[in-house]
Amino acid sequence: MREIEFRGKRIDNNEWIYGYLIVDEISDKYYIFSKGNCCNETDKIGEEGVLHILTFEVIPETIGKYTGLKDKNGKKIFEGDIFSLGDKRILYIVEWIDNGFQGRQNGNSSTVGLTYWNSDIEVIGNIYDNPELLKEEL
Repeated sequence: MREIEFRGKRIDNNEWIYGYLIVDEISDKYYIFSKGNCCNETDKIGEEGVLHILTFEVIPETIGKYTGLKDKNGKKIFEGDIFSLGDKRILYIVEWIDNGFQGRQNGNSSTVGLTYWNSDIEVIGNIYDNPELLKEEL
């Protein structure tokens, strides 16, 4: 089975949170239900017999799904990540295209398959924290 995981930037502190996506269609807000390692133990304690669920509202534009793949260094690859295949001058952005995740080359419409190139992929950033990587040199 493929691991289902999302990430998004928290609206309260702009930090990444990882876990399951929850969409509140009434309020049009998006939340990540944390898979752990996000908070201190006192945040996790609820009343006896009550499930205390840790959810964090996230910025919708930053939500990205885990592709189910890891780069050559063992780092999980998410939608919105920026990677290279060895030549740091040629960068790719992970996107959902047609019916699967692919890498779209920065600056043109060429794409590469993530599964085929998996052993060569190195994630070097993402479009939210590192937009400067995508600026084309003149």
